[in-house]
Amino acid sequence: MNIATRFAAVMVGTSLLAGCTTLTEGEFNTMHATLEGSPAVKRMVIKDCIARERATPLGEKKTYAAIMDVSVAKYETAFCSRISNALANGRLTYADYVKLHSPTADNSKVIRIMQGR
Repeated sequence: MNIATRFAAVMVGTSLLAGCTTLTEGEFNTMHATLEGSPAVKRMVIKDCIARERATPLGEKKTYAAIMDVSVAKYETAFCSRISNALANGRLTYADYVKLHSPTADNSKVIRIMQGR
């Protein structure tokens, strides 16, 4: 699974809070506001994301951990925390989410977020 697909999977997983599987801009903005304003929901989203990421094959975890400059043991927590926090604080926008569905789009912003920059 490539990085864009993995991020999209997290976004879809978080969108389940709103009861949907694809996000409109309004749903994305609602999710952002919910994560921004509710630490309890953000913790729940991160916990659910970590549980999903544990199923990632070891080879993929090694690749993503290397990209993120974390150990394989810290991959799930780092990935889920960084993506959820970026969504909550508005650093990830709906335009970024939409670009993930294009194989030719520049997703360097998502990579920087995954790297904690």
